[in-house]
Amino acid sequence: MTASLRAVREIWADRTEARTRGDLLYLLYVAVLSVPVLVVPLLRMLGMGLARPDVLPVLLAGSAPQVVGAALPLAGAVALLVGAMRGPALLAPFFTASLAWSHLRRRTVLWRPFTRALTVPVLGGVISATLVTVTLVGSGHAGPAAGAWFVLAGLGGSLLLGSAWLLGQKLEAGPRRLLVLALTASAAVAAWQPVPLLLGAVYPADPAATSVPWAIGMLLGGAVAVGACIPMLDRLRGTVLAEQASRWESATVIATTGDLAGVAGQFRDRPTAARRLPAIGPGALPLLYARRDAVAWLRTPERSVVNALLVICAAAALAGGMQLAGPLAWLVIGAGTLGLWAGSGAFVDGIHHAIHTLGAPPLLGQSAALQAVLHALAPTLLLGALATLGAAGAALFTGSPGADAAVVLLVPVLLVPVLVAGRVRDAAKGPMPLSLATPMPTAQGDLSVIPMLIWQSDAIVLALLSGAALTLAGAAGTSWVLLAAAGAGVVMALMARSRLRGMRE
Repeated sequence: MTASLRAVREIWADRTEARTRGDLLYLLYVAVLSVPVLVVPLLRMLGMGLARPDVLPVLLAGSAPQVVGAALPLAGAVALLVGAMRGPALLAPFFTASLAWSHLRRRTVLWRPFTRALTVPVLGGVISATLVTVTLVGSGHAGPAAGAWFVLAGLGGSLLLGSAWLLGQKLEAGPRRLLVLALTASAAVAAWQPVPLLLGAVYPADPAATSVPWAIGMLLGGAVAVGACIPMLDRLRGTVLAEQASRWESATVIATTGDLAGVAGQFRDRPTAARRLPAIGPGALPLLYARRDAVAWLRTPERSVVNALLVICAAAALAGGMQLAGPLAWLVIGAGTLGLWAGSGAFVDGIHHAIHTLGAPPLLGQSAALQAVLHALAPTLLLGALATLGAAGAALFTGSPGADAAVVLLVPVLLVPVLVAGRVRDAAKGPMPLSLATPMPTAQGDLSVIPMLIWQSDAIVLALLSGAALTLAGAAGTSWVLLAAAGAGVVMALMARSRLRGMRE
């Protein structure tokens, strides 16, 4: 440690709210004691609770090792993209300007925040692997030794994810995109080829798993990757560090106000590609709006590709969840519905633009409502095609019979126009009424946060209800799915119309 950095840390340690060495030792004592007293019994209880007739067939499916093997490269692609927006080696803007841009080596300044951030993928990976292990070992479908190797492999995979996270913070846009495409292709290969790879090769329920070599290899690979990240900290660009620090602080401040849309807007990509493509040209009005939307999607390629993949995976999850039973089915269906709703966000910016023109004079004779309808055409067609691709892949992967396959395809596809209509309604939401922020003192504390949360999450709740309605209608037949989709779409459209009228008044 250099003398200048030692002086900075001494000043920082003398602040009023600083933790003393005794406080840190007490926190370490509590953390170490909590593992055998709280964490281990809780994980064991959750694992035994997951050993259900509707969960075990999924974990014991013949394709489970391939799916688990594809999860690591797919998660690595996501970590690369997340690193471009918020990397693991990040300080507050003041410390970024005063320390990371000083004469000090950046590894000396950034290794602590990188180590703290590394606990996020490590805890996520280890806890997930432990839950699977406890479930399979507790139900008698795997041995303790195979489960222990699987957890160690999960630890190594988590370290690799942390390294990919930092790599996404360091790389330029071009190499990062190529690496994301390579990892996504690797995930597809791992999912469809017969021999399990990576974590799939250590899957405890697979009798042919080669646990020891793969587990040791992944653990050593993760350790080497994290070790290589330390000198990589010196090569992080100062402009990236300053931009990410400012963006993260702004998002944190906005989150305290309850503005979730504002938080999401802080991490929206700036247009970097296809700048020379003209967004306006000749043609019919619907084609002109579709062209404008398509050019806007091409100008943020990473955001569009990630959301397109999310829609495909969400449609596959929704279609697969319809073939399950019990609470697991509804959990997967809910996740698929939320994925469809979240993935549509990159393709409905035109709808938001139409709503923003509500107070402007209609110079071209097009009202805000007409613009919203025209901007909704292209997203509906694209999202419908992506949902069809995901649902068809799930139907082929699970081998659904003909009648069930028709319903499995219809539900995700018909849910798309309902969610797009809901996006129009959500775009016309307007600012939160100040009356919702009125304090509500009770014996249990101030409950004013509950109305604000309800106001913020109404779009998600309506999306979940629409997905549940179409899924329940799918159990009754194809005609009921069509009727439910038409009814939900009409309700969303009427709610959007009502909000547009309210904004004009």
